[in-house]
Amino acid sequence: MIRRFIYITTCLLLISQYGCKKFLNVEPLDRLSGNTFFKTAKDVEDNAWDIYGLFRDVTGSCPLFAMAGEARGGMLAMSPKGDGSDRTFVEYIAKNDLLSVIYRPAGKEFWDIFDLYNMADWKPYYRVIQACNILIYEVDRRQIPDLTEARKKAYKAEATFMRCLSYFIMVRMWGDVVYYTDAYHEAPLPREKMVNVVNNCINELTAVLGDMPWSFTEPAYQGARASKGAAIGLLMELHMWNAGFDKINAQQHYKATADLGDEMIKSGAYSLLPIEESFTIFKGRSRESLFDIVISSNYGEGLAEKWNDLSEFVVHYPYKRPAYNHQYSFTYFRAEYLRRLYPTGVPDARIEMWFDSQMFANDGTFMFLKYNSLYEQGNSDVNVDNNLIVLRYAGAILLRAEALAELGETQTAEAIRMMNMIRLRAKTPVYQGGGGQALKDAIFTERAKELMMEGHYYFDLVRTGRVTNQQWCYYPLTQAQFDNGGWTWPINTGALDNNPYMQLNNYWLR
Repeated sequence: MIRRFIYITTCLLLISQYGCKKFLNVEPLDRLSGNTFFKTAKDVEDNAWDIYGLFRDVTGSCPLFAMAGEARGGMLAMSPKGDGSDRTFVEYIAKNDLLSVIYRPAGKEFWDIFDLYNMADWKPYYRVIQACNILIYEVDRRQIPDLTEARKKAYKAEATFMRCLSYFIMVRMWGDVVYYTDAYHEAPLPREKMVNVVNNCINELTAVLGDMPWSFTEPAYQGARASKGAAIGLLMELHMWNAGFDKINAQQHYKATADLGDEMIKSGAYSLLPIEESFTIFKGRSRESLFDIVISSNYGEGLAEKWNDLSEFVVHYPYKRPAYNHQYSFTYFRAEYLRRLYPTGVPDARIEMWFDSQMFANDGTFMFLKYNSLYEQGNSDVNVDNNLIVLRYAGAILLRAEALAELGETQTAEAIRMMNMIRLRAKTPVYQGGGGQALKDAIFTERAKELMMEGHYYFDLVRTGRVTNQQWCYYPLTQAQFDNGGWTWPINTGALDNNPYMQLNNYWLR
């Protein structure tokens, strides 16, 4: 689907030219270009798609999900072989040496193609947030003749979802962030406590749930646009994140997560596809998709750089071409970790569907095929067009299982039933143990297996506290490091520009 990013491009050009001395580089655009847009329903539709595209560009500007979400847990290691290019940043990230990744050392010039410094820059996310704020404001204040009130509410709900999703990514990266929802914002602001930002997002998203459809009549919109299921999936993630940091209110967050998951399941709008249809799941836009980042190279809808894709790091020829420099994967999952997830003699269809015979190889011949069910043709160095799955039904089911397990013995049976839905789909033995910590660990293990290489692992370690446990984190943080913000990323010093209220993350000021 070819979309012209006229509105967003104009906004960003104007921001860069006129707003360089303003907080977050934002200029009031209504006196510059706002009156040119939002005159028809098509204007609003085009702008909504532009927001999705801008979000894709921001999250694809560096290997965000692969590095921050997966490699930082340390279970994904750099291959001893490869194309000869230096990807040792994978090891630096696993060891939490993030300053060396952001401020690239001499002799590591090859790293520059990955734009890793973007992992310290939150300003692009504020451009997404500002675009969402502008859409909500403009649709609210204008009389658009061919736009019904129901569609107005739906568009505003979509923008609210995209704003909350952007904030969620930011708090998982940097902790406390600047928070605002007004359009054309200029005034400098201090960082807001992370728990408050997440609670604000929970309240905003909850308020618009009723304005969103469970599904779309246009199949191409499934997973690609924000639905009620996507919003519920994000709400569950938000509640579970705060449950890990706001211990006083943790039980309320667990209860809300369990109730939201129950609502999603009872809606019948989503389903677990057979494991044999893994290609359909990870191609995206399926009945298991809650929200995808659309990647369609044929229509120019791709990540900013192809090597920032998740699949880029874990496949080689014949799934990755040309053959001469793709005989080995760039990274692999440590064999001891995989053997713990997949014990010998225990059947699991995910082994057959997502791995090949070199599953436990630490020599570069390892491959992970979740995103690569078809061989690439020709000799072009390209990635397949599978979407980047941000939220899916299986993940929501396991979040509900986790929340129920945390609610205590009265919910143990239902927590087990939830987890066993995923196990039954994977054709692996169901859980028959008891509740308590054993059940919580089993659910976490199931999430690690089911969502492997989808960008969730390290963030799950952080919110559950397992980031300090060497069983789950190869280079664990000490409790003191965790308490001092060692789980966050550094923030680019540009955040200090023209903002006397701004502070950076103290852990990285050394």
